[in-house]
Amino acid sequence: MLRLSKKADYALIAMKHLAVRGERSSSSAREIAELYDIPIELMAKVLQRLVRGGLLASQQGTRGGYQLGRVPAQISVADVIQAIEG
Repeated sequence: MLRLSKKADYALIAMKHLAVRGERSSSSAREIAELYDIPIELMAKVLQRLVRGGLLASQQGTRGGYQLGRVPAQISVADVIQAIEG
């Protein structure tokens, strides 16, 4: 059985959330954390790792947030775990 860390699990939740919302839509770390009852600090760290891994793009400002860095079909579960776990 494959066991995922909390960070990897939260990363998959965030990626699914953003994929369902659509490629042009963005969400804040706070929005995702509150929706899934995840600590905001941990979600922010997870999202930052996904940005560094090239899976997400981030934009600052009032209309900022996180959005997918690639087309959803080009992102695998392995990509997400690799970005989080190294």
